[in-house]
Amino acid sequence: MHLKTFSLARTLLLSGSVAGMLLAATPSRAQNDPPPGAARLAFLQGGVSIQPNGVDGWGQAYSNMPLGPGDRVTTGQPGRGELQAGPVRAYFSEATDVTLINLDAQGVQIGLANGEANIFSDGFTPGSGFSLQTPNGAVSVAGKAGFRVEVSAAEGYTVITDYGDEGVITLNGGGGFYLPLHPGESVQLTGTNPVVAQPLQPVPYDDFAHWSGALESHRFSSVSARYVNVEMPGYDELDAAGDWQPQSDYGPIWFPRVQAGWAPYHYGHWVNIPFYGWSWVADEPWGAAPFHFGRWVVVGGRWGWIPGPREGHPIWSPAQVVFAGGIQFGGGGAAVWFPLGPGEPYHPWYPCSPTYINQINITNIHESTIVHVQVNYVNITNVTYVNRTTGVTAVSQADFASGKSTKEGFVKVDPKQLEHVQPLAKPPAPAPAQRIILHPTPKPANVPQARPTLINSKGQMAAATPGAKPVPPPVKPVPAPVAIPGHTAIGKPTVGGKPVEPSAKEDAAKPAAKAPAETAKPGTPAAAKDDKKKDDKKKPEDKKPE
Repeated sequence: MHLKTFSLARTLLLSGSVAGMLLAATPSRAQNDPPPGAARLAFLQGGVSIQPNGVDGWGQAYSNMPLGPGDRVTTGQPGRGELQAGPVRAYFSEATDVTLINLDAQGVQIGLANGEANIFSDGFTPGSGFSLQTPNGAVSVAGKAGFRVEVSAAEGYTVITDYGDEGVITLNGGGGFYLPLHPGESVQLTGTNPVVAQPLQPVPYDDFAHWSGALESHRFSSVSARYVNVEMPGYDELDAAGDWQPQSDYGPIWFPRVQAGWAPYHYGHWVNIPFYGWSWVADEPWGAAPFHFGRWVVVGGRWGWIPGPREGHPIWSPAQVVFAGGIQFGGGGAAVWFPLGPGEPYHPWYPCSPTYINQINITNIHESTIVHVQVNYVNITNVTYVNRTTGVTAVSQADFASGKSTKEGFVKVDPKQLEHVQPLAKPPAPAPAQRIILHPTPKPANVPQARPTLINSKGQMAAATPGAKPVPPPVKPVPAPVAIPGHTAIGKPTVGGKPVEPSAKEDAAKPAAKAPAETAKPGTPAAAKDDKKKDDKKKPEDKKPE
């Protein structure tokens, strides 16, 4: 791949005094409505650990795990994966420390404290955007973008390379630092206040870049994009796992290639995430789209998934299911659920407005010859629920509440009891106060226990947690950029748009002053020898008589 090289040095000189781009406020929404979905981990390889928000311990991360604000993910060697958050996809490499700082109506904020990440954005609606925070500065994006970030916590630098072709990304830092970065440009940031910017020659793609680039390329050539809104996370993973029937009584329908006896929401477990509470985590690697959007139905003896309309913004849910009561076994209560069928209403079990209830149903129900999309889905009752006898999954309430896998705790229910199930307004077990870590792991090696401190898009520093109070970074001496293996510096480093003064650079590069010779301890042969030398140097008149 050929990379264009621009005069970043000239850009640095011109942009030193320009104010930084800030993420603006977004249109208001109902105060009690949920945030715009949850983030997701995918394509995990090697050792990947998670430190949930507000938790000191670490757990084993797994694909399809939902992430909320403040969740921190680290990788070992080897290790890599993808963090999907709204229209942003952050592919991270080995020895990487990444945090989802925030995900709300104003956009996405991700922190990268160490390691490498290739990041792609599909763009945001007016008034929202994306910010990547690092120890040296922040990258702000409002439109489409593709760039790479390398952070060395030990060496104190960050390298940003704009590999995209969609336009300019902007960099902000302490002391009013601002820099627009154009496609084909690369820059090294050192220090926090002031920030030294060193133009670099972009490096060719490596194995990690090819891996993430191949996943990105597949998204835009996916067959599923013909039938599913491309804003839906994981839609492109359906191609390899099933087959589309473009026309049916229900509209386009997707049939997964699964074993006999398979049913939706039958293999996985429940976890507790902020605001939404209980959320389904599928064992199927392709489970991001079919278990958080759309509806399920049996057609010709096969389970098929019906997405919502391709037009319009898809709205995520913890699980498109109905919880049911009225079933007992073994002297205790059961947690029972089954997938919603075509046209059936979804009733959220978390706080939300009537407007939200209508939107989440309308965007997940496909209009067809036998299904009509209604205007109002609030307080709909007396629903037949076509899947209540064919797609039921049940576990004990204790296993449900502990997040136990359905593979280990599945309970067979008498079909006669299914005739009397009653829909529940909420899950059968209350969500615990803290997030569940199913497989605790030791703290990853070489990862600080404390949350990293990063620079936001306003050039202020704050801990990588939601709601952390930012403060201006302290002023420090001008740092000298370090040489990075594999990177070639081009042009001169600048501070505030002006070239670094030679004296400052030379002082930083000067070797330490030679320490004075130590004085020998009294009473030693060396001390006696020194005394004789001093005595011989004295003038004759200064010598004392014997």
